[in-house]
Amino acid sequence: MNIDTLYAYFSGMELLLLGANLLLLVFSRTLLKFIFPEHDDEGLFRSRLNLFRAANVIALIIIISSAIMHPGSGAVWITRTLGVMLAIYIAWLCFYFIARLIRRRWGGERKRGDETVFVETYNSRLLTLIAGTVVSIVTLVAVIRILGFSTLLEAGGVLGVIGVMLAITQSSWVPDLVSGLVILNSRLVAEGDIIQLGDDSDQIGMVFRTKVFFTEILHLANNHRILIQNSKLRSMTVHNLSRFASAKGLREALSINVSYAVTEQQVIDLFQQVIEYAKEDPDLTIENQYEVEVRATQGGDYAVQWTCYYYIKETRNVLKIRQLMLALVLKAAREQSVALQTPLLCQMEEGRPEQA
Repeated sequence: MNIDTLYAYFSGMELLLLGANLLLLVFSRTLLKFIFPEHDDEGLFRSRLNLFRAANVIALIIIISSAIMHPGSGAVWITRTLGVMLAIYIAWLCFYFIARLIRRRWGGERKRGDETVFVETYNSRLLTLIAGTVVSIVTLVAVIRILGFSTLLEAGGVLGVIGVMLAITQSSWVPDLVSGLVILNSRLVAEGDIIQLGDDSDQIGMVFRTKVFFTEILHLANNHRILIQNSKLRSMTVHNLSRFASAKGLREALSINVSYAVTEQQVIDLFQQVIEYAKEDPDLTIENQYEVEVRATQGGDYAVQWTCYYYIKETRNVLKIRQLMLALVLKAAREQSVALQTPLLCQMEEGRPEQA
């Protein structure tokens, strides 16, 4: 098929659209592998790849169908619609491509498990926003030209409508955008940190990604994802368990209630036995080089609260470590016949629970 035959069926714009979609389809896997972060899971990547290829195939079918039904001239509205879609499509790819380059150049490196990933910083996010604004303006101008708004008055009218829409909706997205920049600039919460939301010790998660409008957190207890608006995250009390006050690590507390009849030495022996058990368990990664602290922290009418303080550095396993340590306390208490008081005022007498 020669050039004259092609022009008999396809217009110049249709040939451009056809060639661009063919190139995007052929190099789809390579493009997406480079654009999106390496640490995204394989299932998410396959979904993006399938969606990417499906969009290209649909565009090719529309172009070829239009050329067959309207040889030579083509339907103007079909060509313009596909041109707008392609412009937005390419702008989207360019933005992610530029954002990846910025993140690798001005972002920060951080260990996430066994892999090293590039995370957002204040500088990289700010540059990404500037790049996104430039790409959006260029794309908007291209879309206006494709749609046929060639005069300055027509183009200005379209830009004015878009500007009014942004001004009306700014209260819903500007606070989250600014809060995201503040979070990144303060560096108090970064990707990969283990945080506790509020005072609930079960609400512990890992900061997965700080995006433009929200922060994505992986909940460690229930193994699901939490999306929190950046403006709401700033107003919450956030305990960053990954940022230690000293080189010893995170200071954890293990508390029990015992009768006043239990001596101080019995309590110390109990916790010492728990630490010995912990040293033998490879899942209990506590800092054994530091001596544990045993203190009486609260007294009541029926029991005394004793607390053992120890240190850990693998904060991602903090919930697991707390549960295993509590199990060891129960095991050591049975072996040493130490009665653990409960809110029901039950105590162990001769190996059997009996109402006090």
